[in-house]
Amino acid sequence: MNISTKGRYGLYFMNVLAIEYGVRKRSVKSIANERGVSDLYLEQIVACLRRANLVKSTRGAYGGYELNYPPDEITVLDVFKAVGENIVAIELDDKDTKNERFLWRRIRDGISDVIAHTTLYDLISQPDEFDDYMFYI
Repeated sequence: MNISTKGRYGLYFMNVLAIEYGVRKRSVKSIANERGVSDLYLEQIVACLRRANLVKSTRGAYGGYELNYPPDEITVLDVFKAVGENIVAIELDDKDTKNERFLWRRIRDGISDVIAHTTLYDLISQPDEFDDYMFYI
């Protein structure tokens, strides 16, 4: 399963805003610098999040971006949909058997369920116990 940079950076941006929820607003530039990505690219992603009504912006000296809803009301699926992320767990093959297709569907459904039911609050409230980027079975 691969998640594009749009999905990753969009989720990172939303996580930062979730951590800062109700405390302060953040600029795209400051978050882009933290993550080490282009602020122009992140701005394109944020525009998608804004169109989906997940974030709002305020202009001025104390302006910036903030979540439009509490972190427990925004799911990973909401973020991925907003930025056009399409996660494919397994590509089907014409030679897959009925049994294999059953397994691939179960894997797809499991991933979909996790994404649909994991909120930003769930993500920011987890202890920082993982230090690997890749998880292997």
